[in-house]
Amino acid sequence: MIDASLSAMVKQCFTPFQAGLDLGLASLFGRIAEWIVKKEYCLSKGGCSEFLTLPPTPGTDFFDENAGTTRCRYLAAYLKSHNPALDEVFLAQTCEARKRGKHPGDDNEERFPVPDIITHEPPGRMEFYEIKPNSQSGKSDGRDKLLAFQALVDFFKPNVPTMTYKAGTLFDPDRSILMWDGTWFGSPVKVFFHFRREDKGLIVYEVCAEISGNLLAEVFVKALIKMAVLLVILMLAPVVGGIPVLAWNSPLQDSVGDGGANDGQDTRYIQSLLNDWRGRNGRSLIGIDGLVGGETIGAITDFQRTVTGVTDGRIDVGFQAITALERSHMDAAQAAMRLGELHELGTQDLARAVYRPDPDALLLEVIETDAVTAVGTGTQQYFDHLHAET
Repeated sequence: MIDASLSAMVKQCFTPFQAGLDLGLASLFGRIAEWIVKKEYCLSKGGCSEFLTLPPTPGTDFFDENAGTTRCRYLAAYLKSHNPALDEVFLAQTCEARKRGKHPGDDNEERFPVPDIITHEPPGRMEFYEIKPNSQSGKSDGRDKLLAFQALVDFFKPNVPTMTYKAGTLFDPDRSILMWDGTWFGSPVKVFFHFRREDKGLIVYEVCAEISGNLLAEVFVKALIKMAVLLVILMLAPVVGGIPVLAWNSPLQDSVGDGGANDGQDTRYIQSLLNDWRGRNGRSLIGIDGLVGGETIGAITDFQRTVTGVTDGRIDVGFQAITALERSHMDAAQAAMRLGELHELGTQDLARAVYRPDPDALLLEVIETDAVTAVGTGTQQYFDHLHAET
């Protein structure tokens, strides 16, 4: 096998949805992304004066997040506070009428544009931004929203001359935040949350893995990104007593090893998990070829001798070895999480911002009151996909 430490490291980036997370979990991570970008935006401008309605706190910076009232009323109140000639009631009612008419999945339904960030600091900083995943659809939706809000500004401007907002350029980030640092199926890897300004007013984000280019296929990179995102969501969940123990059903279909059924798909799955354990414990990696020979049986026996104490050279469905092998994989993934930079930004505030109830109920696919259940479902999907794709 090729020594991972000597192989070239390459970077691959995907949005959470591209990596295989369902729409609800990808949207929930989007809230995390928006909060991180908000913090970076405020740092870049030397601090923010956030506009709040509960309690009333006049401020120059608007952020499209839970503010204790609907987004429409929040936006209208903010714009009215800085543009006295604006008809606040008309704006709020127009916004709410459009949002009430919006049906999930209906791309033809007109949406009311509420930017993620607006700042009213004349004359030098009258700007707005939208934050989207770095995908073709994400960027297209972001540009459409920016254009729609600009059209709204231009509509009111003849009668409200103080509304001079433009898509922002002063905030120009290109930032990577370390999320995960460990060994993945025998290869040293790191995972970063990355965001940058794509265009005027458009901030895009993705999750990137720096990984050995000659050891891991795209399916493993996506699996790694999926797991890192799941763990960030879980570790930010407001769960008393810390991170709960997740449970899942192993996707292993039949026995692998000495005297086993040795189906090729099952065998590749076990070989991959064995390499994950071996890479973390100073062992050489074995081939992932779906064939059971002396090398694979020896690796199973080595794992059993070290971890379970039962050494028959075979991994059976529902028995100790497969449970220990998958749990070892998950425990190592949790141990590799690196939230230091997030802690510096204030993870308690982030958890409250992400998990408090949404008055608009816009994220209809997200299990907002039970993040553990959502992540548990995602973890099951993760193992199922890993088995199917290895």
